[in-house]
Amino acid sequence: MTRIGERRTHDVCIRIGGQAGFGIKAAGQSLARTFAREGLCTFDLTEYPSLIRGGHNIITVRVSPDVVHSHAVDVDLLVALDQKTADIDMPSLVEGGAVIYDPAAVSPDGWPDSVRRVPVPLDKFALDAGGSKIMRNTVALAAVLALLDFPLEPFANSLRAQFAHKSAEVAEQNVRAAQLGYDEAAKHAGDFPLRLAPVPDAPQRMLVDGNDAVGLGALAAGIGFYGAYPMTPASSLLHFMAAHEAEGVVVKHTEDEIAAMNMVVGAAFGGARAMCATSGGGFCLMVEGFGLAGVSESAVVVGVFSRPGPATGLPTWTEQGDLQFVIHAAQGEFPRVVLAPGDREDAFRLTWQAFNLADRLQTPVVLLGDTYLSDNRQTILPYDTEEVEIDRGKLITSGEVKDYLRYKVTPDGVSPRAVPGVKGAEQVVNSYEHDEYGYGQEGERASVRVAQNEKRMRKMDLAKSLVPEPVLFGPRTADVSVLSFGSCKGPIRDAMDELDAEGVSVNFLQVVTCWPFPTGAVEEFLRRAKRSVVVEGNFTGQFEQLIRQECLMAPDARLHRYDGRPFDYRQVAERIREVAREVPATEEVVR
Repeated sequence: MTRIGERRTHDVCIRIGGQAGFGIKAAGQSLARTFAREGLCTFDLTEYPSLIRGGHNIITVRVSPDVVHSHAVDVDLLVALDQKTADIDMPSLVEGGAVIYDPAAVSPDGWPDSVRRVPVPLDKFALDAGGSKIMRNTVALAAVLALLDFPLEPFANSLRAQFAHKSAEVAEQNVRAAQLGYDEAAKHAGDFPLRLAPVPDAPQRMLVDGNDAVGLGALAAGIGFYGAYPMTPASSLLHFMAAHEAEGVVVKHTEDEIAAMNMVVGAAFGGARAMCATSGGGFCLMVEGFGLAGVSESAVVVGVFSRPGPATGLPTWTEQGDLQFVIHAAQGEFPRVVLAPGDREDAFRLTWQAFNLADRLQTPVVLLGDTYLSDNRQTILPYDTEEVEIDRGKLITSGEVKDYLRYKVTPDGVSPRAVPGVKGAEQVVNSYEHDEYGYGQEGERASVRVAQNEKRMRKMDLAKSLVPEPVLFGPRTADVSVLSFGSCKGPIRDAMDELDAEGVSVNFLQVVTCWPFPTGAVEEFLRRAKRSVVVEGNFTGQFEQLIRQECLMAPDARLHRYDGRPFDYRQVAERIREVAREVPATEEVVR
């Protein structure tokens, strides 16, 4: 069993749990925000069942003065707002960890002797402060700060700002409740070994989740239309875009995913930068419209933020099971680009780049994410908006064109593209194969079909020169070489930090563009590797299949996870240790 402080005495994992409706997520995010504003780095992980009401909800906040890239599962401090949390989450508590609980609601009977008990009458203090029981979370969060010897003032200031829109009295009630909880927990702090303190000279950081990052990237790119039907974990991106219509984007909550896909095709035809987003199930409905975007050579961006399937699967959990799906989706063949951001920095940058790629290639671009990326927040440095470039490719928005051929056969596969209203730019756009003008009847000629099909597919050669290259972390050569894509990036990077302290040399190639596959870079990486391992969140090894298919090479080992939970960096580190020792076993899965 892990002992308290085993990671580092200043790397703290806090878990808050209770019933849905207790404000669990809001409480954890408030705590993370307080730490972030005081110069600390945080990563929060929200876990909840797919229930409209009820169920056991938790949020885990990892906080450190050092940069953290992922969550932690060994809990140092548990806030049990109900008995169920104490019962379910006690096994996650490290030896010597603490539990903050209301003795009127939670019984410590049967807890291990190593658990530090911190009883705080949460409901009573909320009422004593002049408020209602809803303020129990304020009391609990202040108790967390006291146990960590973290000053209360930053949290009090945050409460005053948070409730300023209500009234000064409500704000002060919360501050009083916080003070009561802080003073009570301080009595039990004793020799609790974990400590956190503000970092006055730390750089200012943002606290964002993946969907916020995608939304900010889309706004930076000049998005003109966003259409979507809510589906976890993409739903909050619709909320984000709706809250930013003043930035010039038209937002449509469509009747279903089919309508969303078709609307973005129409918006792109009109010259707008257009995007929709959904999860794997919603993308199933979009696939026919996705094919329409392919044959009409529409510049659209499609977010596919995965969760476990098949069918409804696990709606609120995470997985990387849609990689091969998005690469091959739709009837027939047409070019597409698939980008896989690994964290909230990638999500911003790859989103604005996706719009440029869609315009320059005149073909759909998929942003492939998952719940772990979409729903969980991380502190990052502010985005560098100076690096954002807008490239609309061969788009014609004014003037007059002569002999306009919307689907002109060109050496690079990209044709002139004029928006409606440009003089001389009459065009036909439909779902049929077509000639250079867009006439479907002519498209049935074998020679025309060959010319148009080959023209479209030539875009993939151009795409290879435009898409982001894989990113190498660590030394050029190492004891173990790791390959992965998407949100595995964070746990892998934290595992690398832990192993580096042990003297185990690790490097990591993050494949950012999953399609077209970066064959040359992956081949070179594998050839240099002493021992190699692929990490991915699915059962069948879809990423490894791409490696075998495109490189005719295979890694030495693999690590799969498909239980709906994200990789834990310690789990990744242990697998790398096994590979470094050349353990004969070549497969490790978590069921």
